[in-house]
Amino acid sequence: MSFQMQSSDFLNIKDESSRFMLENAYQAITISEGWDFMKSFNDNQHGFMFSSNPMTGKIMSKMEELGYSGHSGSSFGWTMRMMEFLAKHGREAFLAKFQ
Repeated sequence: MSFQMQSSDFLNIKDESSRFMLENAYQAITISEGWDFMKSFNDNQHGFMFSSNPMTGKIMSKMEELGYSGHSGSSFGWTMRMMEFLAKHGREAFLAKFQ
């Protein structure tokens, strides 16, 4: 099972805002070397928004550096949960959510 994505894979996401947030997060996690963190994330009590793990802050900072700083708490949580799903279930299952 691979979570490797190409830029063209994100074109399957019809909503432009969602597509931009998800591709931005994918790039931020990749550059931050955070995929192992995403795959093993299990802090359901605090979620991503209130996680004290330094990797969460590193990813968030990289998202902003890459051009997206418009997250609300809700959109950040949704985006990170979608990336968690990609890490845990793979590319095909992730893309199937957008068909």
